[in-house]
Amino acid sequence: MKKLIAFVVSAHLLPISLYASQVQLDAELEQAMASWKASQQTVQDKDEFEQFKTQHFEQYDKYVEAHFAEFDAYRDNLILEWGDAQISSRSQYVHYAKDNNARLMVDFEQDQLVVSVKHSSKQDVSKAQAQQAFKNFLQENSALLTEFFQHHSIKDQQEAITKAQSYVVDNAKRATALITAKAQIKSQTLQQQQVIDKQFDTVLADNDDNTATSNVIDDQQDEEAAAQLKAKKQVIEALQVKRIKKLKESIKDLPKKSTDTVVTEFVITLPKNTLAQKRASGYVKQIQAQSERFSIDNSLVLAVMHTESHFNPLAKSPIPAYGLMQVVPTSAGVDVNRFLYDIDEPMSGPYLYVTDNNIEAGTAYLHLLNERYLRHIEDPLNRKYCTIAAYNTGAGNVARVFNSDGSRNIKKASRVINSMSPELVLKTLQSRLPYDETKRYLDKVLSKEALYIQ
Repeated sequence: MKKLIAFVVSAHLLPISLYASQVQLDAELEQAMASWKASQQTVQDKDEFEQFKTQHFEQYDKYVEAHFAEFDAYRDNLILEWGDAQISSRSQYVHYAKDNNARLMVDFEQDQLVVSVKHSSKQDVSKAQAQQAFKNFLQENSALLTEFFQHHSIKDQQEAITKAQSYVVDNAKRATALITAKAQIKSQTLQQQQVIDKQFDTVLADNDDNTATSNVIDDQQDEEAAAQLKAKKQVIEALQVKRIKKLKESIKDLPKKSTDTVVTEFVITLPKNTLAQKRASGYVKQIQAQSERFSIDNSLVLAVMHTESHFNPLAKSPIPAYGLMQVVPTSAGVDVNRFLYDIDEPMSGPYLYVTDNNIEAGTAYLHLLNERYLRHIEDPLNRKYCTIAAYNTGAGNVARVFNSDGSRNIKKASRVINSMSPELVLKTLQSRLPYDETKRYLDKVLSKEALYIQ
């Protein structure tokens, strides 16, 4: 009987403050683990197993819907108050002041920091006031900002802050932000579908590992998994329709009376693309240890980390994925937990914000892709190309590229890949991967890897 990937409904959804103390994070971690343990039950036969699996898939669907409901509500409130919705992402860290009148945005990709101050149109904001706002943010984000600026003096950077632009928080600005939000919902839906793809890759790998079963049984199990995958994707698509419908209702709820609010932005810009390798140097020791442990090249781990987060240690995508290597708790997190600790449960966000844990999990997942999911690919370079793509979209989607019938069967695709040159494999991936994001991702990782090959 295959192992079950069970999903816990985490208490750690999108926090309103976007930042929590270590004590709070520890408490959330303990609560999540307690919730998981309480949900365990003995599975004695296939019918009970199927019932158990269905229950936890339903729990995961509820978790996804609750997560995005809270995300959307938070986004809409930001649009109402600020005219736009700046939220932490892979390469950006965003922090709002407690009184919600100042915002810090740290962009690790563009090497830029923006302090925004919300105020009345009758007032003006001086450079000194912006510097004070930056100083206040520094007290709560000192470790992150030290990481961002590296060897540049934070005091000197504070003095170098310059006024950039101002905008009025009006309905025209809000309407533009809501249109942007619609595109983001569609993008998040595609990303969530890829998470589900990865979750079902384990079923394919389990079939491949079970050499005692016949090809007929394996094909039947693959068909059952494909049907379940299709059904779950339909749930995600239905959620997209629901979210967009609610978004359109938000436009009707915009205030009828114009507000007297202006946002003024102040910017600190560092020399573009000069700090990435310096930031990378802070993680080399941990990466070397995990690379040797899991037989993955240092340069590949660094390239993945650079592409995923631009070395933002508090990176968080809306999916959500966490940390330097953007590990998704309910897909790669479950896989790595099973591999390293023999437990069927997701990793938590707080756990993945710990640098050592994140690098271990991300590198271990690369190892699983290379040594387990894609092990039938004989040429190391072919396997490397497929591993990079699979880190983003899952091994099953890589298999779809090479199977003429669109099957997600990895072993079947490996036979085709083994007949191809590395140049042709790379070209085929770049042209036929099912998601445009993954095509770009493959190119980005390969280009970044050149920076770290010694």
